[in-house]
Amino acid sequence: MTGSFLHDGVTFAYEILGERRALVFCHGLGGDRAQPKDLLGDVAGWRVHVWDARWHGQTEPARDEGKLSFAQFAADLVALMDHWGLDRAVVGGISMGAGVAARVAVDRPDRVAGLVLVRPAWLDRPSPPGLALFPVVARLLGEMAPAEALAAFQHNHAHALKHIWDVSPPVADSLCEQFTKPKAAERRARLERITASAPVGSLELAAGLSVPAVVIGTERDPVHPFSMAERWAECLPGAELVKIPSKASDPIRHIAAFRRTVRRFLGPLSEETRPC
Repeated sequence: MTGSFLHDGVTFAYEILGERRALVFCHGLGGDRAQPKDLLGDVAGWRVHVWDARWHGQTEPARDEGKLSFAQFAADLVALMDHWGLDRAVVGGISMGAGVAARVAVDRPDRVAGLVLVRPAWLDRPSPPGLALFPVVARLLGEMAPAEALAAFQHNHAHALKHIWDVSPPVADSLCEQFTKPKAAERRARLERITASAPVGSLELAAGLSVPAVVIGTERDPVHPFSMAERWAECLPGAELVKIPSKASDPIRHIAAFRRTVRRFLGPLSEETRPC
């Protein structure tokens, strides 16, 4: 089922797939709800909720750059959970989405029955080194047409791109794809503003959580270094850390291991979601 929800002057697009227990999953920076939907596949016995964050996908309009932050995205998701009638849900996300999920858990622990953080790219500080090129993409998109901006990016930052490509071609491709995303120039501020935000003000806040959690990371990913996953797992009490094959080494095994890990984690979380 696809739907929309008007909140704070923005119409949020979302999809709900499956039935029974609620799993809410958030996409990464510059992505949309297709990313977690495709990665998760069918999750038997779970009703999967995916959504397009503000300035992403089919959520419109792109307005007020000052609200491009993890705090705002988490507040948006809580409002969506109210709209969906979810008192509690397992909440997860990929990259930026992992940060949004973590922020929801910190701000509203009463709404989170479980936490799934996949390839986190931030800790508690803005502008992590792995994301240094994203503001560069935003600046170039503001100075020239997307095709010209991409050519300039590939020329002026050839050394950095080669390093990323040598480690993980999929990550390098994903970075360059930011220039060709729908409305890339119009929405360029998201690449700068979100990068300069942080999921939580302090990891001590995460250390106070008492929610089942799994943190999934990979090696060979310079944007989402495994050390980020390790640090989150250290901070979250009782969290499980799982290393899965990288997309660079084996995309098929990457997806299979991800799905296996998520389904195993969800198994014991049998509490049905309750209406608000």
